[in-house]
Amino acid sequence: MVIGFIGAGRTGCTLGKYLKGYATVAGYYSRTWQSADDAATFTQSGAFYDLETLINSCDTIFITTPDGVIGEVWECIRHYNIKGKIVCHFSGSLSSGIFSGIEATGASCCSVHPMYTFSSKYKSYLQFNTACLSVEGQETAVQQIKLLFQGLGHKVFTVNPCDKAKYHAAAAFASNYVTGILHIAVKLLKECGFSEEDATEFLAPVILKNINSVLADGTVNALTGPAERGDISTIEKHLGVLKDKDIYKIYKDLGRVLVSIAEEKNPGRDYKKLKELFR
Repeated sequence: MVIGFIGAGRTGCTLGKYLKGYATVAGYYSRTWQSADDAATFTQSGAFYDLETLINSCDTIFITTPDGVIGEVWECIRHYNIKGKIVCHFSGSLSSGIFSGIEATGASCCSVHPMYTFSSKYKSYLQFNTACLSVEGQETAVQQIKLLFQGLGHKVFTVNPCDKAKYHAAAAFASNYVTGILHIAVKLLKECGFSEEDATEFLAPVILKNINSVLADGTVNALTGPAERGDISTIEKHLGVLKDKDIYKIYKDLGRVLVSIAEEKNPGRDYKKLKELFR
């Protein structure tokens, strides 16, 4: 497999560096020459001035641009000779359906999404071996991508294209929204006199313990705390001190979710009063 990258940001650099040695990385095309050249230097591959030369140099095209320009990229490359080539994008929210009219080109397409945080352009490749991936699209492309990543020890799951938005929302809850909840926890401790650094350090053990419990035992078995116990008195105290109306609403909205989990964990326990409190 010879891969050409369109897009030289964090995702493109991570994949290019990681796959180097397992596949041939032809190189990068980007909106700016400097970006393509930097990625090429990092991955010891080539930098391309034009799309057609890149396309002619590879059999697999990885589109690793921001989601908003994937459609534009496709409209550009579909007019070149891409017969027999694999075309992939790496968006979590967009399906392979964005490659409209691909049947007429003779290429095969798929969408691939690593469940992974690309936090650093030049370091994220170091732990990419821990990532699971999802894929959906046309059979030829899907099978080639599966062979590539499963051969490197990754678990690769298939998703229905119509579920991509829901799938990506799940990823957002597990990543960005967790960050938002932790931001609230730090904010409340800062109101209690903690510095941000001390608040983060103070919360670290309970954060890590909870995440590890979820990973080991699942969300239902990992649930603890006043909602799981049905401790109405403690929850009333919490609600009484949450003066920020947005945080107050988040507490109650998530509280209803916690009660539903608690009912699954403790089917014989009566949570009626707690439900009324969170309503």
